[in-house]
Amino acid sequence: MTPRISKRGEKVMFSPIRKYMPLMDEAEKRGVHVYRLNTGDPDILPPPAFHKGIKAHAKGNLKYAPSTGIPEHVEAWIEYYKKLGVSLEPKNIIPTVGCAEAILFAMQAAADPGDEIIVFEPVYVSYKSFSVMTGIKLVPVLLDLEKNFALPPVSEIEKKITKKTRAIVVVNPDNPTGKLWSEKELSSIVGLAKKHGLFIIADETYREIRFSGKPHTLLSEKSASEHVIVTDSASKRFSLPGARVGAVVSLNDSVMQAVLKFAQARLSVGTLEQKALIPLLREAHTLTVSLKKEYLKRRDAVYAALSAIPGVKCSKPEGAFYIYARLPVESAEEFVKFLIKDFNYKGETVAVSPMADFYITPGLGKNEIRIAYVLSVPKLKRAMEILACALAAYNNR
Repeated sequence: MTPRISKRGEKVMFSPIRKYMPLMDEAEKRGVHVYRLNTGDPDILPPPAFHKGIKAHAKGNLKYAPSTGIPEHVEAWIEYYKKLGVSLEPKNIIPTVGCAEAILFAMQAAADPGDEIIVFEPVYVSYKSFSVMTGIKLVPVLLDLEKNFALPPVSEIEKKITKKTRAIVVVNPDNPTGKLWSEKELSSIVGLAKKHGLFIIADETYREIRFSGKPHTLLSEKSASEHVIVTDSASKRFSLPGARVGAVVSLNDSVMQAVLKFAQARLSVGTLEQKALIPLLREAHTLTVSLKKEYLKRRDAVYAALSAIPGVKCSKPEGAFYIYARLPVESAEEFVKFLIKDFNYKGETVAVSPMADFYITPGLGKNEIRIAYVLSVPKLKRAMEILACALAAYNNR
């Protein structure tokens, strides 16, 4: 008798960001160049100090790091947050395997199987997969493109709160929409959390990539210090998604004790990566200035090109490096398959992410895509030219 896999193994979805990788590989084997704008994998080189650090420490035995993180690495995070106006102790920070593990740990610390966490949709897809893996229900609140993803009235969010609600997720700046949360919106969420005794899982991966104002963390809201669980990452601010180092940061001792136990169960984060990141964390606020300027140029180029395509409706991102667009097609999923499998313009095509799987509510996002502007401006302009040609070809079939 053949054994049966778990229900969670059956129910968890394939990533809408990564599931077309085999088709892209096949296209490139056919000689078609693919502009890969589906993943947040930037072409910007990381600071040279990282590679120097890897070489400097790549000697002798490579031992486990402590589950609490290498002390010097944790101290570098403390220095980083001090420049954001937040005073922390080593007990307030635990390194994780990227922000993905930080999200998983935060959800598990905040809620039990059967409990509920409020999210704003469209939502970063890992939250959906982790909800299946943990048995935690995600309760969506829609942020509408037509309203530029503005937060709905607090009363509408409060209607979603039940006896099972344990946390609210805020991704700021947001992936996938590029939304930058206003002070008023953040204050509204803090007020709800305090009123109902909820955690706020503050996903701040893209903190420095914002096109107005200064980098901000919800940890600076002192009145909400027991409520906030920050999930952070070195991936985006240093162009190091492959280094896989993030962190859970909280001033709530009970949360951090729970996260420590989770961290001990999975042992530790990479020793080399932690050591190599120390100088980058110490200089993060300087290193990220040029990064923000580059992404602003890329944003402007993609937004201008998309806005000029007939029938396309798009938002103007205020942060991160994603732009969200509604296309003149019935199915963005079928259009993406067409782009990769059946179309090329002078030997080139584009890969983007269809948005339906970024929603929890069935039926939403069917004609929407996310574009990651992770390539240079000339390449992005070329990719948008190809996208426009593909839309015309697809609708004239």
